[in-house]
Amino acid sequence: MAHLAYARKYRPKDFDELIDQEHIATTLTNAIEQDNLAHAYLFSGPRGIGKTSTARILAKALNCKKGPTAKPCNICDSCMEIAKGSGLDVLEIDGASNRGIDEIRTLRENVKFAPSSSRFKIYIIDEVHMLTTEAFNALLKTLEEPPAHVKFIFATTEPHKVLPTILSRCQRFDFRKITTAGIIIKLKKLIAEEKIQCAEDALYAIAKSSDGSLRDAEVILDQLNSFSAGQITLDSVNAVLGLVSKDAIFKVVDQLSAACIANNLALLDELLESGKDPAQLITSFIDHFRDMMMLKCDNEKLVTLPQEDKQKLKQQSIKFELDNILYCLTVLLQAQERMKRQGMVRLFLEMALIKISRQDGLLAADKLLQKINNLELKLGNRQSNILSDPVSKSPVNHKPVETKAYFKKSGNDSTSYEKPVILPKKPNDLRAQSSINPLAVDNQGGGGNSAGSLSLDVVCKAWPQIVKNVKKQKITLGVYLAEGRPLNVHNNKVEVGFPDACEFHRENLIESQNLKIIEGAASQLLARDVRLDLIKRERVSPEVLSEELDIEEDFGIIDPDEEADMDDVIQSAIDVFKGRIVNPDD
Repeated sequence: MAHLAYARKYRPKDFDELIDQEHIATTLTNAIEQDNLAHAYLFSGPRGIGKTSTARILAKALNCKKGPTAKPCNICDSCMEIAKGSGLDVLEIDGASNRGIDEIRTLRENVKFAPSSSRFKIYIIDEVHMLTTEAFNALLKTLEEPPAHVKFIFATTEPHKVLPTILSRCQRFDFRKITTAGIIIKLKKLIAEEKIQCAEDALYAIAKSSDGSLRDAEVILDQLNSFSAGQITLDSVNAVLGLVSKDAIFKVVDQLSAACIANNLALLDELLESGKDPAQLITSFIDHFRDMMMLKCDNEKLVTLPQEDKQKLKQQSIKFELDNILYCLTVLLQAQERMKRQGMVRLFLEMALIKISRQDGLLAADKLLQKINNLELKLGNRQSNILSDPVSKSPVNHKPVETKAYFKKSGNDSTSYEKPVILPKKPNDLRAQSSINPLAVDNQGGGGNSAGSLSLDVVCKAWPQIVKNVKKQKITLGVYLAEGRPLNVHNNKVEVGFPDACEFHRENLIESQNLKIIEGAASQLLARDVRLDLIKRERVSPEVLSEELDIEEDFGIIDPDEEADMDDVIQSAIDVFKGRIVNPDD
């Protein structure tokens, strides 16, 4: 006798044999018992989960000699013909091969005729989404008002491709993927019937590989039975399906540390050389850490593993904090996505393995935030000390001092710096830096500006500080704004000129969100509502600002009185980020 594939041989024969589709079985059973049948049904869902099988069961239930009944006898002529697919009154149509308008016209003509020997004429159209728009439209009238003896059952894996006008005329049933536990139960019954020896861990591997499709699991089992002559082991499953052994995954995860990177890379190379797919490898790692995450969250029931592997995973998860597991999952998922988009699958897999092996020095997010908050607190205290420094109270009469400044080299190397040079600090520099509000400085100097007016001289004096404040909020805006110069002031509206060479900078600054940041910084510093008009000038002279308030010089100076406080801040930053001081000339 010819071999019959397990997927056909063990097809469900009634609603009770459907696995993990109880919501559909219950609804159809009640509809039959209450004589509340629709004229058209749409079964949708992934492959291999029982859509066509359910359509056949429904057809048997309607045309059974004892029916309509929710429990077809499966022995009458009608049930036998439907099971074999040879019934004259139950027509199974492939939507992909009969997708045109001509085939639908033929169907429309045939529905007029009564069934030959059954109660109903039933049309089962598989992959109905393959029908053309014209074919769907030709079917509409017949589908909405079919003869009383006709029932339509549509099956599709892509319901979104079915016209809404068709969907609105059908009762829709969404089939679910079958759980791993449900597939294992069905496979155990099957191997018992076929007298196949299959290890439990092999059953778990087959069920997980089928991705919720019972038909796929049955096909894999059929293939493995031929491969291993009725003695199916986990090794045979891994060999046929190209899966990675659990032992290899456990070994790699046990060695996730910087000291074991070389060992893990060697093991990874061995797996790849043996023909393992990098995409399958990274999926296995993701599944492993996902199961570990479930155990950490006290959801053992969501981990579908043999009991032995589950116990081993529990022991391994003790070494990991939940944050570390989430970090590993994030790195692996990012690598998986990049492998799909960019190729270079081996490289991204190796990078991910190295990255998750070097997480010992990483800080948890809450601890890092706490350290940053402490650093911000120190910075705030340092700023308060500088603002309350007696030097700032009498800046004009303060004795000039020498200060250190660092400047970038002029050239193509933007990362190298000149050695520190000594610049004489001018009294007016201290005067400019000491004041929070430039208007107050101007009043002290006898400028005579009142709170209700704003002069170009006041804006020029405040300009370096405005640029600084903008730079603190968004560094690129500060750099761009430093290229501009105040040219004119009228009714609190400041014209700022940019040379032709800086047109790119000006265009970025005039965007509404960027301009709002700049105007906010200027208004806060000048204690009034200030508006800026950023204009283009063929040539903007740097002498518009007084020489002692030159912007480039102001950015580079560190007051000696601040150096001690600055050392504390730098040391705090080094402690937080575990850094070290590097000589710019090295």
